[in-house]
Amino acid sequence: MTNLFRLVSVAMLLIAIGMAGQGVTSREQATDRAKTQRAEPKLPTQAEVDEALRRTLGFDVSQTWKVLYIKRSEVPGIADALIKFKEDDYEHFYILPSGQRAIKGEMVPFGPNPFAEARLKLKAADGPSRGPQTPIISMVEFSDLECPYCKAAQPLVEKLSADFPQVRYVFQHYPLPEKQHPWAKKAAKYADCAGRTSPAAFWKYIDSIYENQGSIALAIADDKLQELATAAGLDPQKLAACASSPETEVRINKSVELGNSVGIMGTPTIFINGRKVEDTTSYDQLKALMQFEIDHAEK
Repeated sequence: MTNLFRLVSVAMLLIAIGMAGQGVTSREQATDRAKTQRAEPKLPTQAEVDEALRRTLGFDVSQTWKVLYIKRSEVPGIADALIKFKEDDYEHFYILPSGQRAIKGEMVPFGPNPFAEARLKLKAADGPSRGPQTPIISMVEFSDLECPYCKAAQPLVEKLSADFPQVRYVFQHYPLPEKQHPWAKKAAKYADCAGRTSPAAFWKYIDSIYENQGSIALAIADDKLQELATAAGLDPQKLAACASSPETEVRINKSVELGNSVGIMGTPTIFINGRKVEDTTSYDQLKALMQFEIDHAEK
């Protein structure tokens, strides 16, 4: 009896120690969760951000806005709200933990190698390309085939590519939401398939889409895009089948996600050596910037 009693006592003691250990672990986990919650306050809701903007800007009846997203910024505890005010007019509001203050503006790359992070992300760019596979630097363009600004920029970007053959130029699709550009995603799918089917014909195809923007509408987009495909030397039926495939949908969404990851807020946007360039109206400025980045490759 005595030995049995001792064995039972030891077993109970071990169970108690185990339970105590579990209690400590649970308390530690609870403490860690509490610390995390304190470090990262709850994000403001869209309704809260909208109401704050209305209280500040509501006196101007001509002012309109839309909260595009609210997410955690790179700075712990500070929320990043992207607001669209007018066409091509976007503003970041960095909201402090109290919710009573916000910093309006843009968080920009900084330091001795400010564009390294963007360069690393853009290694995933897999759109149609020109230039060497192992270039000094790369130029990545995010474009929307329904966007008139993209149409205006394309000749400048292509000239830049021709003038700097040592640079690899990659075209990435970034169709804007259907409410803004109804047939842009459909065109991106056709063009993506063209790029995979016949890389040489791709450039001719997108030039023709840009050129015919005014005659394309959502209701006739398939017919028009197939007509332009024929003119570019592509098989329209095969292109249409490819464009409607789930694989192509995934590819376009992946390209948009890549653009979002590097801070795209509108089209066209190009990245030269990881440096984001949103003003594509001056060729001389683009050329100077390209040479500057070549001189500072990997920096």
